[in-house]
Amino acid sequence: MDPRDLRDHVALVTGGNHGIGAAAARALATRRARVVISYLRLTDAVDPGIPDEYRRNRAGDAELVLTAIREQGGDAVAIEADLADRATPARLFDFAESAFGPVDILINNASAWLADTFVPATPDRLGRNSARVSTDTFIVSSQSMHVVRRR
Repeated sequence: MDPRDLRDHVALVTGGNHGIGAAAARALATRRARVVISYLRLTDAVDPGIPDEYRRNRAGDAELVLTAIREQGGDAVAIEADLADRATPARLFDFAESAFGPVDILINNASAWLADTFVPATPDRLGRNSARVSTDTFIVSSQSMHVVRRR
């Protein structure tokens, strides 16, 4: 069997409505994984440091990604979910399992576009401060470990 063939796998891609998350979802589907895309539509204020296209993409749902995957014969579903809510990761894994089965690939891509850091915060070139890395950064990954242990 071709190791690149992911037909027996279920992938959860957070932040999959645009950018790197969307590219990861499409790549996994191309390799025949069943893909669950989570996203959160965010409306950003105009900021000269954030391109307008990026702001528009963050405000959108996952329909364009789903359509692209399905047009290539892939299987994908999407769910809007706010990862700031600590109950959300469990809900995502439950949703994925009910749609396709247990998740065995996690692409933990979502962010609120807050640059984070392990070092003391200093302003970036646009004057924005980075947020300190917190346990919330890792909540989806830790939930995936609970799901794996249940099996």
